[in-house]
Amino acid sequence: MSISKSRLANKAWKALHLILYKLGFRQHMRAHRAILERHLLEVLDSTPHPIIIETGCIRDANEGTESTLAISSVLVGRGDFYTFEISSEHIAVCQELCVDYNQHINYVEGDSVENLTNMVEGHAFEAIHFALFDSVNDGDHIWKEFKAVENLFGKNAIIIVDDVLWGDKGRLLKPYLEASPEWKTKVYNVEYGILAAKKMS
Repeated sequence: MSISKSRLANKAWKALHLILYKLGFRQHMRAHRAILERHLLEVLDSTPHPIIIETGCIRDANEGTESTLAISSVLVGRGDFYTFEISSEHIAVCQELCVDYNQHINYVEGDSVENLTNMVEGHAFEAIHFALFDSVNDGDHIWKEFKAVENLFGKNAIIIVDDVLWGDKGRLLKPYLEASPEWKTKVYNVEYGILAAKKMS
């Protein structure tokens, strides 16, 4: 698909979401949850008790992405799940929405890069099997998050990065993963683009 056609499709997708949001059905059409669940189940098939990280938890009851809820509801105690969020207000919203799963979620408040770096240096986890990078629309910050934990990704680990086509999140990380022989990547052309990458070696 050409860039112009891709942008037109993205505008149409966004317009549809606006209509669905007004009608209260937006969450049923967003692709994030299905993509997250599909790849998380793939990790669960190959890893008995995976370590899952997410940067940027659910921030708004109407955002529709529901990433923290999607991950925790699939994992349900079958792994360790850490979500990194700088805003205590966002954590409170997320805890309210994930009330049935909060016992399976480790909320880590503060700067994600700093907390990830400290936890890696402190050996809080020795491997990461699944990561969603979705904290802020800043390619430099997302890159720093990835670099903080890069050495913990082993074979079959999966990374998801949101907003990689029209947002800034994947500006540095997307070309790095696509150029690496160690990672197999796929971009889903939905909304602002979702990148999925699997570690092959």
